[in-house]
Amino acid sequence: MIKVCLNLILSLIALLLIASCQPPQYADIVFRGGVVVTMDDERSHAQAAAVYDGKIIFVGSNQNADSLIGIDTKIIELEGKMLMPSFHDGHSHVRAGGSSLNGCSLHSAIDIPAIRNQLIECANSKNYGIDEWVVGSGWPLAAFPEAGPTSAMLDEVFDDRPAVFFDAFGHNAWLSSRALELAKIDKTTPDPSQGVIVRDIGTGIPTGTLRDSAVSSVLSILPAEEDEDRYSDLLAGIREANKFGITAFIDPGVTEQGLMDYQTADRRHELSARVITSLSPIGSLPDKFGPEIFDLLLTRDKYRSDLVDVDSVKVYIDGVIETRTSFMLEPYLDGSNFPPFYPLTELKELYVKLDMLGIQIHTHAIGDAAIRSALDAYEHTIAVNGQNDNRHQIVHLQLIDDEDIPRFGELNIAANFQCMWCYRDVYIDLAVDIVGEERTNAFYAVNSIKSHGGLIVGGSDWDVSSLNPLDAIETAITRTDPFSNSGLELGVGQRIDLTDALDMYTRNAAHVMRLEKKTGSIEVGKFADLIVLNANLYETPVEDINEVEVLLTLLNGEVIYTSPNYQDLEDD
Repeated sequence: MIKVCLNLILSLIALLLIASCQPPQYADIVFRGGVVVTMDDERSHAQAAAVYDGKIIFVGSNQNADSLIGIDTKIIELEGKMLMPSFHDGHSHVRAGGSSLNGCSLHSAIDIPAIRNQLIECANSKNYGIDEWVVGSGWPLAAFPEAGPTSAMLDEVFDDRPAVFFDAFGHNAWLSSRALELAKIDKTTPDPSQGVIVRDIGTGIPTGTLRDSAVSSVLSILPAEEDEDRYSDLLAGIREANKFGITAFIDPGVTEQGLMDYQTADRRHELSARVITSLSPIGSLPDKFGPEIFDLLLTRDKYRSDLVDVDSVKVYIDGVIETRTSFMLEPYLDGSNFPPFYPLTELKELYVKLDMLGIQIHTHAIGDAAIRSALDAYEHTIAVNGQNDNRHQIVHLQLIDDEDIPRFGELNIAANFQCMWCYRDVYIDLAVDIVGEERTNAFYAVNSIKSHGGLIVGGSDWDVSSLNPLDAIETAITRTDPFSNSGLELGVGQRIDLTDALDMYTRNAAHVMRLEKKTGSIEVGKFADLIVLNANLYETPVEDINEVEVLLTLLNGEVIYTSPNYQDLEDD
């Protein structure tokens, strides 16, 4: 009798398990009548896809999709539009980007008259108190190609208030005279290690521009941002990312306060993205840190969630070429060079310790010597700790020596490029004067890395440059100006095709983010992180790719962004 009952119980359990494995009879959403670009291993295309309970349950033909339509199924008629996996941004300062949307931004200014006009508009609209700090960002370095801007304009516009504006690259600060005074920067102040106080050549008096680690002298005295304002900036940045079809990103340089803000957004169900927080005790300041990074890492687990991955650290090795603060194998044309933020022995020791903790090391390296140092440190780490799945990467990669190009594939280090920079703009013209035409034409060797077996990943570095992945994708394909569709090509042989460019912002970035089993392609069983574009990119002239619009963005099958030009879901 006991045996009969046991067999009956086992049979019931088996039936329940079988039932739980059966697909649902009807879908929550069916997309049909367009092109479904799956980005799977075969890069296959389909006509339709279906979603149930936040996951993809079908990819195939329109006819077969129809069998999943029930009375409550939402039908999205694509009408030739394109459904694809949502974009993943491998390097985006999302909260800072939100701050630029909400604050005093100079990002659209291209020359000194435009900068002055935007400063005046800011002064008139913000109604600053007599002693209130004026804080903004986005001034173009190329407008001040040599010494940088001086305090005079800020003094004039803001009536001697303390004012600081960070440049579009995030490596330079422009201070008013009052701000310099409060920061205790004068003729006798020495340059900090890994930083520069720009001075008048004749008098030695600081002009108002600080570079790289010197920026910390003003950051340390800025009044703390109100919690409400900081959180508002984060939400604004996330929503802007969703607008461009981004549902996953790596935010580099996140402090513990940043972790708290992400946790708050998550708990309030306002975090509409999957995030890797690449941690740093110094935030986004271009400088080195010390043992305090390990104190920060000890706190990280309490911020971990389904949407927030906390196993990454941001490391700066150098600055930027345009201010001669990148570490180079050969000196700049003026004979100068800039030391790396970490001596190689110290860098190797840091990487070994981080790697042992299961941390992804997210390295900023721009100059060819900095990139070599990073690769040397990774190679040493592998020799000491062995191969693992931490998925390290180097970001920016402006100038890579030919000898180091194969090492990305050999060492399994992802190459995270900002392809929005892969064309001849004013910064490229500036670089020619600093490092020469030959080295400039070797910038951003995307195709070379790919051809040698390296994993290429896309990132925006917003708010340094455009958040829209389609701007970067078009530029990666053409290597020319995506806005004027003109100009000389940057880097012979460095173009990639559309599929490779889409890979960078979908499956490849998903891999670096440890999401490849969940997102990055449209396959049965993965989360329905999807976007609808208003045109099929494979039928769009390449010069029009960045004019294509994201109509819908979905995370876990839920619509998190709807373009004003597309109301189908709301009309159902």
